[in-house]
Amino acid sequence: MEDQQQAEPQFVAAEIQDLLLDNPDVEAFLTELARHSAAMFSTPGAEVYCGVTMLRHRSAATAASSGERALLLDELQYQFADGPCLTAAREGVQVHVADFAKDTTWPEYSRVATEQGIRSVLALPFPLSDDTAKAGLNLYSERPNGFDHAAVQRATDYVQQASKGLRLAVMIAQHSQTAANLRAALASRTVIDIATGIIIAQNQCSQAEAVELIKKASSNRNVKLREVAQAIVDHAGGGPIATHFK
Repeated sequence: MEDQQQAEPQFVAAEIQDLLLDNPDVEAFLTELARHSAAMFSTPGAEVYCGVTMLRHRSAATAASSGERALLLDELQYQFADGPCLTAAREGVQVHVADFAKDTTWPEYSRVATEQGIRSVLALPFPLSDDTAKAGLNLYSERPNGFDHAAVQRATDYVQQASKGLRLAVMIAQHSQTAANLRAALASRTVIDIATGIIIAQNQCSQAEAVELIKKASSNRNVKLREVAQAIVDHAGGGPIATHFK
């Protein structure tokens, strides 16, 4: 039994890595992570629902969920602007409500959660390296005391392992966005350079003068430089411009 407990974190880490490899898109990865988390803590006759809360620029949203039930429970909490999951993500602390019917910390949310058939929640913060974002894993159960001491410890260990995959997913997303922005900038630069060359040939002017003509047209028409440049290329019969990356 002891060997199995020692091997479990490595097993979880490997599963999370597989999820990330199979779902390089962050949104898809988080959705699979939520489903995986719900399955990990569900038992026969006692289903657990999971949502992943993301806080960015003081705004909270559910980045992924195991299903509509978890999404609703998260969003109801955001309407009150406070609750166990928001507290866990904001303050970086674990929050365990054993029974919403007896909880007085968030009475309004506890009431609506109970009305939705949910009696307990375990919310755990995801440690992220990015200071601009915070995250939390929310586990909901229809049973009072749905998470005993052993389940809380398992969830704590699980989040520590899963957070590594989440941090990596965020990094991949940031690098992908940077690369996409760079490609867009280079593509825009290409069509502007070609349009500049066309104006130079047509007007026998300098490069600076040609660029200034494009800028004035952009300002007068209130459209982007790239759109003006593409119109110039199209008028000259050049057609769509492709930027080649090697």
